[in-house]
Formats: sequence, structure tokens, C-alpha cells
Amino acid sequence: MTPDELRSAQKLTMANPERLRLLARLLTHPAGRCTAEDLVLRAAPEDPRPDGPGAGDLPRGVAAARAVAEVEEHLQALVAVGLVAVVGPVPADAALYRVSSRGIARFGSAALAAPRYPGEPTLDERDHDALLGRLVDTLAIAFAANAGAGTVDRLVRECYSALHRQVGSSEQVPALTAWLATDRLAAMAEVTHGSPRDVLFVCVHNTGRSQIAAAVTRRLAGDRIRVRTAGTRPVAEPDTMTETVLARRGLDGLIEFPRELTDDIVRTSGVIVTMGCGDACPVFPGRRYLDWPLDDPAGRPIEEVERIVDDITARVRALVAEIDAVDEPADDVAAVEAMAADGTFGVEQQRGWLPRLARRPWTVVTTALGARAQRKAR
Repeated sequence: MTPDELRSAQKLTMANPERLRLLARLLTHPAGRCTAEDLVLRAAPEDPRPDGPGAGDLPRGVAAARAVAEVEEHLQALVAVGLVAVVGPVPADAALYRVSSRGIARFGSAALAAPRYPGEPTLDERDHDALLGRLVDTLAIAFAANAGAGTVDRLVRECYSALHRQVGSSEQVPALTAWLATDRLAAMAEVTHGSPRDVLFVCVHNTGRSQIAAAVTRRLAGDRIRVRTAGTRPVAEPDTMTETVLARRGLDGLIEFPRELTDDIVRTSGVIVTMGCGDACPVFPGRRYLDWPLDDPAGRPIEEVERIVDDITARVRALVAEIDAVDEPADDVAAVEAMAADGTFGVEQQRGWLPRLARRPWTVVTTALGARAQRKAR
């Protein structure tokens, strides 16, 4: 398919207003990626038909299942034209979806302008104030437990101003603002900062090395690791050669628009990987900092970019394997503490938790058991 044919196919695909609504919901999802079922559950609260159009008198379970199937069909149509990407290995039960950078740039503002529920007016895509107002309303609902409407409004305006300076006057800025503000609010709302499953990749321009690492991590780890990228001096456009190489590997939809490094995303990350910009990255206690000495792919021939992608892929595989091996799920630790408290280390319990702990570092077990001794000492 030629670029012109692809753009025509994208326009035809997005002629369906329901797909614009889905794109907007996906764009403002706090996790940055979700399943079709989650999108159905996150239908706008003002929507009088949360089970989807035409539910009628069908039992709720049947209507919900049909709505999920319809959303899944729409999402697959968006994936086919590169506006949405599948994150991670596709599971048997439900795929994880995220808006691609191409989807944000080409249809994000139209998605924000589309009615969120029947009866709401369609906004003018050129009216950025109106689009930002609707975005503030949407995000204030999504993050009501963590941020007030005033906080959301200030952050949205801050992101809009920063992106306007970065990319200039552009119709893409409201959509990019939705993506950036949603992610920054999600970072601020994290209950536990510094989780080893929150990884941040940082380079200078946020167009090459960090984007490659993020795309590979998203494909390998799926929902197991939250990935963010940033640049100390971000530019307005992703690197075209990097996109070309990633496209050959089916990873181009998993990159994101270049963004500025801010304290909030560093604070919420447990692993910060720098690539030629370590001195410019804020340092917070309790985080793990890695520096990967990598060549910048910008301006290099495609063969060298392929080599850089291979190098980063090998490093990411090792990092993901290390995180999976070391990071102990909270339920396993809680189980150990509970059994230590009542002394129940019977055979039946061992069948459930001991084999899992045998594959984990013993420090996890001693930490859990030691917590009981520390409480007694106090």
C-alpha cells in the first residue's frame, strides 16, 4: 500500500463516528493502553447507553458481550491502517491497544471534537480553547480521585503551551496535549512511585534510541511494564529512518511523540535508562539508574540503524528478564508474611507459594519474614 493509499484508507476507516469516540477514549485512558472490554466499561458517564447502541431488552451480560465484540472489531480496523497498535504479545483472551503516534497526529483532534455521547455537539477542530475545555472535563472525571478540576486545567494548559513551543502552531497540538496531559496525570496519581515495573528511557532528542527501546519493551513486556520516554532537548518530529527500521519489524506503532523530560515522570519511574544524557536527568533516591552507551541513529544509513536496533533489543530483553526475575508480586510477599504470622507452613500451602518463591531471590523471603521481626521489636 502506497502512502497515498494508506491515507485514503485511514480517512475511510475514520469516517465512522464511533471510531472517533473510541480513539478519544483510548487517547485519554490513564493506563495509556487497554482492552476492548475496558473501553466499553469506560464509556462516558453521561452516555445514557453504556452498553452501546441497540442494547434494547437483551440481558446485560449479552449486551455487554456484544458491545465488547463490536469495539474489538472497530479496534482491529484501526490497527489495520496503523492508527492503533497492539501492545505486547497478543494474549488468547484480550489484546491491549494504544493509539499510535500517527493516529494522534492525524485524527486525535477530530476524536476530541467528536461527541462523547449522543446529544453532545461536535466541536470545531480549529477551536483549541473548546477542545481543551472538553479535554479538561474528560480528564477531571478520569482522575477525580487524585486531582481536582483546577489541577487538571492547569496541567492541560501547561502541556499545551510546552507543545506549542515545541512544534509551533499546529492542528495536532490539542491531540498531543491530550496524550501528554493524560500521561503526566497518571504519573502524578501513582500511589507507589519508583516501582521497578515503571521504566523510563531518556535520550537527547527523544526520537531515536529511547523510542526504539520503548517500542521493543512494549512488544516484549506488554502490560507487565509501564514504559515512558523523554528527551532533554526534544524535537518536533520522530526520526524517519528509525521509524522505517521499526516499521520493518512491526514496531513503528509503538513509539510516541517526542516529549520533554519532567520531574514527575522521573519521580514515578523505578528504572531510568539514560542514553547519552545522564548528567541532565534529575536524580531521586530509591531509583535505579542505568546508562547505555549507544550510538545515535540520527543521520546514519539504514544498515547502521539496524545494528543499533539489534543492540538495543538485546539490552531490553536482558532488562525485561531481570525485572521479571527480581520484582516480587505483592501477593506472594503478603502470603509469606501471613504464614509467618500464624506459623502455617504446611504442605498444602507450600504447593501454592513455595515453588514461586523458589524461583525468586531469597532476599524477598527474608524481607517479608524480617518485617514480622521488626514489628515485634517495635
